[in-house]
Amino acid sequence: MSEWVVITNKGFSSDDWIDRSVIEPVNILSDNFGEEQLKKAHLKLGNDFQVETLKSFLPYLNAISIEFPSEKDGRGFSLARRLRQLGYLGVLRATGHVTVDQYRHASQSGFNQIAIPTSLAKRMPEPYWQQQIDNFKSSYSYQEKLQPVSTNSYSSKNNNLIKEAKNIQKLNLTNNGFVGTTVTKVIHWTDWLFSFRVARPKNFRFQSGEFVMIGLPRNNGKPLLRAYSIASPSWDDELEFYSIIIPNGPLTSQLQHISIGDNLILNPKATGTLVLDSLLPGKRLFMFASGTGIAPFTSLIRDPEIYEKFEQIILIHTCREVKDLNYGKNIVETIGKDSLIGEYADRVFYYPTVTRETFHTKGRITDLLKTGQVFQDLQLTPISSDTDRAMICGSLGLNKDIKAFLEASGLKEGAGNSPAEFVLEKAFVGLNPIGLGQSI
Repeated sequence: MSEWVVITNKGFSSDDWIDRSVIEPVNILSDNFGEEQLKKAHLKLGNDFQVETLKSFLPYLNAISIEFPSEKDGRGFSLARRLRQLGYLGVLRATGHVTVDQYRHASQSGFNQIAIPTSLAKRMPEPYWQQQIDNFKSSYSYQEKLQPVSTNSYSSKNNNLIKEAKNIQKLNLTNNGFVGTTVTKVIHWTDWLFSFRVARPKNFRFQSGEFVMIGLPRNNGKPLLRAYSIASPSWDDELEFYSIIIPNGPLTSQLQHISIGDNLILNPKATGTLVLDSLLPGKRLFMFASGTGIAPFTSLIRDPEIYEKFEQIILIHTCREVKDLNYGKNIVETIGKDSLIGEYADRVFYYPTVTRETFHTKGRITDLLKTGQVFQDLQLTPISSDTDRAMICGSLGLNKDIKAFLEASGLKEGAGNSPAEFVLEKAFVGLNPIGLGQSI
């Protein structure tokens, strides 16, 4: 009898990997394994292995397990996510101390099986797991979203919206490399700030913190596009965006009038520097944003991966007026109610500031940093290159000033191919004439 109980989206099952030969990375990297041998093997990974070294072998592997030595060690979730992003399509199993409360997170990270010791299964019997499974029947759609892009298709909770989105095909936009989507929600936060959600194309992949070109089709065949940070996390069924309205702006002057069911287009390739892979490991992550520059950070703080990599998240957001803070404040307040990340709410420190109205934290971020008021108010120690990492997204002035402050504190700027202590998003700089950190 197997010492393991395997949980799939159908509940408890027996271990069908017993007859597979167990191999470890060193066997693949040093021995001459044939394609057929790899297909029949079970690759066993520790939760600290650098999976990039296995990229060329992933197409031949069908069964990979990742060890979970402790329920408090979440590194295996990040490893699973990375394997899916690298293109692994086979069965991915979390093995060891995985609890029933972690089922949703495991599924969203890319696992489609969990194997727990029989002793743990006695404490967490099948009905407990089945309740989690039933409450999360869409888990495998999240795994699809972690795979590399292959085709342009559409996904939505509302079949009628899918049909509407397909009308965009009449414009032959796919010939230009764009994909169509449909607006599912619009909220106007002020007279000049609004957010909107769209149906996520089924094979649209991105990392939390990235941006994408999105816009409107035009009759002349040349679409009107601008760069927008994706404000929703990478696991979300929909894509969320946060926008400012620029009077006479080519795109936002039209985009402000969109409503549910309207068609938009986007480039299927997301990119950006504000991703966790661009930072070296650390204990605290500082996020500095002005205006709509908070968008990539509302994506990141709703992604469980950030809480696996950092002990504390400090989100510092500055705007001109108090009401401009409403969108970010609302997102932060919902974290504690989120079943996926609610347990991490006390690790998020939110520090809003305004520059033109009376407020308990009035002033420019850089001034509040230099005087130490930020750290005093939050009861935190000053920034240190030994423990702290940072991300910046805002106006040209904010970016320049915060960068200078961080460098004076001993932090170095990094990028995706060269991780360091802080990263800066430059894609939006200069696009917004009133400095709220987003495109027009």
